[in-house]
Amino acid sequence: MSISKERLEEIRAFKDKDIDYSDIPPLTDEQLAKMRPCHLVNRDMWQPKKKVISIRIDADILQALRISGAGWQKRVNDFLRQGVVKGLL
Repeated sequence: MSISKERLEEIRAFKDKDIDYSDIPPLTDEQLAKMRPCHLVNRDMWQPKKKVISIRIDADILQALRISGAGWQKRVNDFLRQGVVKGLL
């Protein structure tokens, strides 16, 4: 699905101050505490785009990853994602 240039300009011109929030109840602390990123809640529905990259890592680390068996690249990706989600990276 694509968006027209005109509609995109319309959206970009819209200011936050013009939004009417009167019909939206504020979120409670309990609701906010239950919020999770969509990729954690709907894993089967959310598929991030994968990019092929080149990275240099220590040979012993690469060997340990490969020895860990099939799926090692996915495990590295999951580890990195956890770091990003937790704000560690």
